[in-house]
Amino acid sequence: MQQVVVTHAPDGVPAPEDFDVVEVPGAALAEGEVRVAVRTLSLDPHVRTALRLGAVPAGHAVAEVVESRCPEVEAGQHVLAETGWRSETVVPGAAVRPVTVPRGAPLSAALGVLGMPGLTAYAAHVRHLRPRSGATVVIGAATGGVGAVAGQLARVAGARVVGVVGSDEKARLATERLGYADVVRRGAGLGDALVAACPDGIDAYLHLGDQATLDAVMERLSVGARVSLCGLMDQANGSAPTRLRAGAVMRARAEVHGMVVHDHTDLAHEHAQRVGDLLAAGDLVALEDRYAGLDLAPTAFARLMSGRNTGKVLVDVS
Repeated sequence: MQQVVVTHAPDGVPAPEDFDVVEVPGAALAEGEVRVAVRTLSLDPHVRTALRLGAVPAGHAVAEVVESRCPEVEAGQHVLAETGWRSETVVPGAAVRPVTVPRGAPLSAALGVLGMPGLTAYAAHVRHLRPRSGATVVIGAATGGVGAVAGQLARVAGARVVGVVGSDEKARLATERLGYADVVRRGAGLGDALVAACPDGIDAYLHLGDQATLDAVMERLSVGARVSLCGLMDQANGSAPTRLRAGAVMRARAEVHGMVVHDHTDLAHEHAQRVGDLLAAGDLVALEDRYAGLDLAPTAFARLMSGRNTGKVLVDVS
């Protein structure tokens, strides 16, 4: 079996050269355990801070049970499991759960719109942002795994949604596939672009981006605005800790929430039902950025951590 290991401590944004793919023997199967072959591996930003030399990065996957010594789990089942960046592994049977997606949806949706990124977006939407019809909502990293779902949920709720993007390609994707009303480009000129795109101010903001974007948005909040701090990509890559402009919060009498998805697992069933219905009805797009082969996991992760992905980053392993 193959697995990816960290061979060099990343300095800033991880590079493909910080990892290596190695061959290792498969583990023996004990009573109560199952052997799973990884079909689709999820790559997630939070893994960056936990990378350790010589270790296999953590990873959640859709896998197929190929051997079982657990009576409750049958060979041939597709399950969700914590596998790490591996082609195959042995896990406790009690630690896997069946994959459930709406008819017509790919199994990989359980890792994206119906998985942790989707739950993150849904929880931020219903508990932090709470957009009303006609409100102006700004989504950072508008075409990423979380942002793409959050933007669509706000649109369905009747909000006018503005996305922050980093390229012309992402701008087209945001407006043509995801239904954003407008987009603004990250970088120089962002402040003026936000004024033009949000002339009445910003009623809700999902932060998934960099310090400069956060600063620009905070200065343009409307009174009573709601902010969900969800992603700190630049900080994860070794930049200075993200700062919040207290004066801007006070002027807007804004609500600012910290988003940790594990605080909202009570929404899991509601999220799966609501987003699953939207997915089945064609009202929500499952945006995926897929790579073929475990050997491309380092490249895919480097692109994710540098903001070059579009949608949920997945690696089709086998």
